[in-house]
Amino acid sequence: MRSLQRFRTGVVGLFMVVAATGVSFGSGFGLFEQGAKATAMGGAFAATADDPSAIFYNVAGIAQQRHMILMAGGTGINFANQFRGDPNDPFTSGANEQYRAHTFIPPNAYLLIPIGSNATFGVGVFSPFGLRTNWQDPNRFIGRFISQDANLKALDVEPAFAWQTSDGRLAIGAGADYRRMHIILARNSAALNPFNQRISDVANARLNSDWDNAWGYNAGILFKPSPTWSLGAAYRSNIDINFKGQAHFTQIPTGFPQFDAAAKALIPPDQGISTTISMPAITSLGIATTAISGWQLEFDTTYTTWSRFKNLDVAFDTTPAVNIHRPQNWENSWSYRIGGNRHVTDNWDIRLGALYDKTPQPTSGVGPLLPDANRIGPSFGVGYHGDHFTFDATEFVLHFLPRSTQGTNVDAFNGSYKTDANLISLNLGYKF
Repeated sequence: MRSLQRFRTGVVGLFMVVAATGVSFGSGFGLFEQGAKATAMGGAFAATADDPSAIFYNVAGIAQQRHMILMAGGTGINFANQFRGDPNDPFTSGANEQYRAHTFIPPNAYLLIPIGSNATFGVGVFSPFGLRTNWQDPNRFIGRFISQDANLKALDVEPAFAWQTSDGRLAIGAGADYRRMHIILARNSAALNPFNQRISDVANARLNSDWDNAWGYNAGILFKPSPTWSLGAAYRSNIDINFKGQAHFTQIPTGFPQFDAAAKALIPPDQGISTTISMPAITSLGIATTAISGWQLEFDTTYTTWSRFKNLDVAFDTTPAVNIHRPQNWENSWSYRIGGNRHVTDNWDIRLGALYDKTPQPTSGVGPLLPDANRIGPSFGVGYHGDHFTFDATEFVLHFLPRSTQGTNVDAFNGSYKTDANLISLNLGYKF
C-alpha cells in the first residue's frame, strides 16, 4: 500500500528527530542558572565570581575565596508553551495546544578548599543542559507525529584549580569537565487507512539512550586594574558525546486486522542506533565595578559557537540502509547580561538583573520539539551572608518573544509559539 510506504518513511524520520534533539535541547535549553546569586544578577558574573559557583561562571574567581565553603542548591523551572496553528495551513488551522505542566529542577553543588595563601581547589557538580517537554494529551496532540515527549538530562562534574597573585589583582584558573548525558524521546507514526480514508496512528517509537559521557575543560582569568574595577574572561570548551541507544517500536492497533497486518510488516525491528552530538564552546567576557557606593554592577556578553552544528548523522545497527544525514544550519549566537548587587546591611544584599539572549535556531527548524526564540528576562534576588551560613534566593522570569514558522517548517507543521518560563533558584552555603 502506498500509504504504508509513506508510514515506513515516517518511522525512519523519527531518527532524524532523535539526531536533532540533542542539539536542539542544548541550544534552546542550555542552562546558565548554576548559582542563585549569579542568576539574580542576570547571569552577569564573569568579573565578580565571588561565590563557589565561580567554578561554572569563571573558574579564576575561586582563588579569591579564602575559606573552605560548601554550597548546594538548584533551580526550579516551570515552562508554559502555547501553539496556535497557521490559519492558512490546512493541517494545523484551528489548533490550540500547550505543554503539560511540570517542574524541572537542575541541581548544583560546590566545594572550595583553599591551599596556602594564593591557591584554591574546588569541585563543582551542575547541569548545564536539560529539559522536559511533553505536550498535553500526547496521544491526541496534533504534533504527535513530530514529538510527543522529550526528556534530556545532563550532569557535569568539574574538579578545578585557581591561583592568584599575592596582591589579589590577577587570578587564573582551569578545570576538567566530565559530562554525562541521557535522552528519552517518543513520537507516533501514522498512515492513511484505506478502509476508512482516515489518518491512523499505527506505531509508537521510543528512544532511550545510555548515560554516555565525554570530557572537556574550562579556563578563566580575573584581573583587577584598580580597587573598584574588575575584568573577567571565561571559556568552556565544546564537548562531543558519542551516544548509543535503543529504539523500541510498539504497534498501535487500528481495529482493521488487514491494515494492522500490513502495518506490522513495515515496522522496523527494535535495534540500537548511534550518533555523535557536539555541544558548543562558550566564551564569556565581563566588566564589573564598585565605583557607585554600596553597589556592585556588572555587564557581560556571552558567545556560543552553535555554528559547529552543520550536520548530524545517525547510524542504525540492524538496518544501515536507512542511515540518516541531516543538515542543521545553526548560527553562532550572543547573549547580553547586566546585573547589580547592593549591600543593604552587613548581612543582607538585594540583587537585580536582566538579559537578552538571541536564538541560534533557523525559522525552518521551529517546531513541537523545540519552539525556540529570542529571550528577554528580568531577575530579582536576596542574599544573606553570616559568619558561617549563606543563603541566596532568586526569582527569574524568562520571556520568549513570539515566533512563527512563517510557513517554512521543515516538517510542514506551521503555526506560532508563545513560551514563558519561571525560574526560582535557591542556594545554601556553609563556611568552615
